[in-house]
Amino acid sequence: MDYLRVSTEDQVKGYGITYASKRTGKFIEGKGWEHVATFVDEGVSGALESHERPDLRRLMEEARKAPRSFDIVVVNEGRVIGRTGRAFWRWVWELQEIGIFVAVVKRDYDNSTPDGESKMRKDADYAEDERNAIRERTQGGIQEKAEEGGYVGGKVPYGYRVLVRGRTGKSRLALDECCGSGYCEAKHEACTLRRGRSLFVALQDWGWAAAALNAEGYARRDGRPWCGQSLRQQVLSPIVLEARQVFRGSRGVRRDRDGRPVNGDPVVIPLPAVFAPAEVEELLRTVGRRPDRTVRTGRVYSLSGRIVSPCGRRYVGGGRIRRGRALYRCQGRGESYAGVPVCSCPSLAAEPIEQQTWRRLMTFLSDADRLSAVAGDWTTVRVGGQVDFEERRADLDRKIGIQTQALAVALGVAAKQVVAGGLCLAEAEKAVGRLIAPVQDELDALLEAKGELAALEAESAAVQARAALLVEVAAMAQRTLGHLPLEGQKEFMAVIDAKVTLVEPPQRGRSGQPCAMAGWFAERQLQVPLLTDEGWAKIESMITHRTRGVCPRLVMTGIFYKVRTGVPWSDLPALFGRPATLQTYAVRWRASGFLENAMRVLGTAESTPLPASFEPATRIECSIVPENLLATEQSPSPRKPALAGYGTGKAFKFRMGLDPGLA
Repeated sequence: MDYLRVSTEDQVKGYGITYASKRTGKFIEGKGWEHVATFVDEGVSGALESHERPDLRRLMEEARKAPRSFDIVVVNEGRVIGRTGRAFWRWVWELQEIGIFVAVVKRDYDNSTPDGESKMRKDADYAEDERNAIRERTQGGIQEKAEEGGYVGGKVPYGYRVLVRGRTGKSRLALDECCGSGYCEAKHEACTLRRGRSLFVALQDWGWAAAALNAEGYARRDGRPWCGQSLRQQVLSPIVLEARQVFRGSRGVRRDRDGRPVNGDPVVIPLPAVFAPAEVEELLRTVGRRPDRTVRTGRVYSLSGRIVSPCGRRYVGGGRIRRGRALYRCQGRGESYAGVPVCSCPSLAAEPIEQQTWRRLMTFLSDADRLSAVAGDWTTVRVGGQVDFEERRADLDRKIGIQTQALAVALGVAAKQVVAGGLCLAEAEKAVGRLIAPVQDELDALLEAKGELAALEAESAAVQARAALLVEVAAMAQRTLGHLPLEGQKEFMAVIDAKVTLVEPPQRGRSGQPCAMAGWFAERQLQVPLLTDEGWAKIESMITHRTRGVCPRLVMTGIFYKVRTGVPWSDLPALFGRPATLQTYAVRWRASGFLENAMRVLGTAESTPLPASFEPATRIECSIVPENLLATEQSPSPRKPALAGYGTGKAFKFRMGLDPGLA
């Protein structure tokens, strides 16, 4: 088995997968080993751990199977294993516990012998030192470029372009506008922003300004037409209005405990201005005159923006239909700009999908046994559940003891040699240091490996403790989450970052609603009677209104057929008459009380149960941080938990479909 990994930097230098594969192939052939399979992670950082690299994760899953299909993993060089100590040793140790060793083509060694383990430790140290040096050199160069006002990479702000791209220390951001004095047919980005600003000031509506901009032939960077929201976002961008860009000033910058950026201080990079100061003031005055949107109060939609529609957009809650039933409508049905094609995703009745999602979530979260099983799987993936810390620690202690004795012996031998040489004190110290350096380096490597083991053991204990919190989550779910109102459910969905995907196209019909007639029967817990001659004779005299050309018995039979089968009105067989007529009679008979009285008379007649209630087929995904959920029980709002350290734990990702478990 060979494992190949190259980072993006290696690919740029020309050391790709093909190069590494040839070397491992020749090595395996030269050893006379049988090649079983190849696992490849291309363009993947060596700082990632085994469960974060797709093919290495598959390799570890294959290694845990019994019987094993391989007993050694071949890599081209040590840094392929990992660029940090934690990424390097975790999967190597777990493989070693299973009985599988790692061989390195470069320097021709494997960790099945003490000498091989020693070489592997040196490779691990070298790989981490090299990574730190590369990162420091790269970040330092970027910082220097930012301080000189150059282009530091990343997404180019709208309205600008990069001059002399690719030339070290020379690239700059400049306005994307016409360079010459003559007529230019191209619609440059800076010109687009200026025209969009003037249109908004004149029309005082972003949607109208976007439509006018599209009519004049201006398009977005990706070639799509403008909509009001996208135009507003670009024209009012702080970079455009302030004519400056802040490097390392965003929230996503890696920071130390004191809040300072790790790789350098924030730098303000001045940019050429798109608008004149007077134009900026006029724009802001116009924006300030726009009336504030009134917040519509009404029903809470707990899944708004969390349901993925068949067209790829999201369902959002809003609006009502007859009889006050709430709906979710697909965002794809609204025009993002004039003339854009819209989707045909039907609306969803809010209550069925909300009740189904909440019921499935509560069932899953309340099942302590299932959460415990998932937690056990997660613990194995995170820390390598098969590593025997006691045995590994004892082995390292034994080797450290041997190496300490060897160091003492080497020190004595070196001292005798130095004394025999008659060197002065300073020269003697240097000579002794040179003689014992290899033994001391080996001892330092062993001590460092023991430190890595202690850190891994501590993390393993922490992971197991966090996994045990899932059992507490199950108890909390049983206590407090069963009767949360919609507002509480909405906040809970935000805490777990729930996503609901429609597995099958939603039921089509009047606005995605379940049958009103079926709902009438369900509310009264009635079954659907079979309308026999005897039954019709009992209720026929109760009908006071008859329309010419309409057979009441046929109408009632059609209505019962629709309720019994659940088909839409439009799909009813033609023998029952026009669907509109049946709908009219269904509404009229319910409103007049005739249907209520008729069902009382037909109560003893033979009947059939209602079809299964309408519930769309969905898959639910969520990310659960146990500390956050347990904090919600002590706080009136899930968004403001009472426990310290909120948001510090890593999330368990779950998928609830046909086979609930880890995502």
